Amino acid sequence: MKVKKDFSWLFIFVGIIFMILFGIVSLGVFQESTSIENIDLAIIEVIQTNVTDTKTAFLSILSEIGNIRLSIALTIAFVIFLFIKRWYLAGFWLGGTVLCFAAIGTKLIKKVMGRARPNILPLIEKTTESFPSGHATSATIFYGILGLVLILLTNKYWKKTAVGLAVLVLIGFILMTRIYLGVHFPTDVIGGFLYGMATVFISVGIYKRVLEPLQQVLLRFNIQDRSISRTEGGSSCFPIRR
Repeated sequence: MKVKKDFSWLFIFVGIIFMILFGIVSLGVFQESTSIENIDLAIIEVIQTNVTDTKTAFLSILSEIGNIRLSIALTIAFVIFLFIKRWYLAGFWLGGTVLCFAAIGTKLIKKVMGRARPNILPLIEKTTESFPSGHATSATIFYGILGLVLILLTNKYWKKTAVGLAVLVLIGFILMTRIYLGVHFPTDVIGGFLYGMATVFISVGIYKRVLEPLQQVLLRFNIQDRSISRTEGGSSCFPIRR
């Protein structure tokens, strides 16, 4: 008999580690730690060298890849697709994760932290709170979930590696643009990344734990959900056709 491996608790554990790291950075920012200030200034000095109008205009456009409004729009499109395929629980999971944690959660944390935007070399104007970076958070959650899904769906390690690297490069690029444009301290984007990664791993882990019980509940109402949490060849967290 073939025993299927369940890595859901491992995902949750990794997510908790990221959340602890986010808490450490948040505490340092809230207390206006000298170490945090030194880290911010050192990184800003490196990234904001050789500022040009052309580079600023270019990065201002590409930076919007991580815009929360774009992430929400793409999420809505994915959710509609999942519902059409009758992958209802996967749709609610994806939509709920992005809405609750990338949109609402980030705004709440910003209000609690109340950190002002940097005033060193702002190249574009932003007036909302600075920590954590909304672009960093939404990009990490949205692209992170899609990347992790693709990694879990493929059995070839070179493909897993390629997807993982591509997603990290994309997220890292978005984080760098926010620092270059002078709208965020480095610890803002680091905090957004850590919070986003915690959300991705914990959300995927919980999805894998609760999917099958929830499917049984839906069956009582004659609703057949086609989302699955595992494939025969390994572990997956995204729906595929049976």
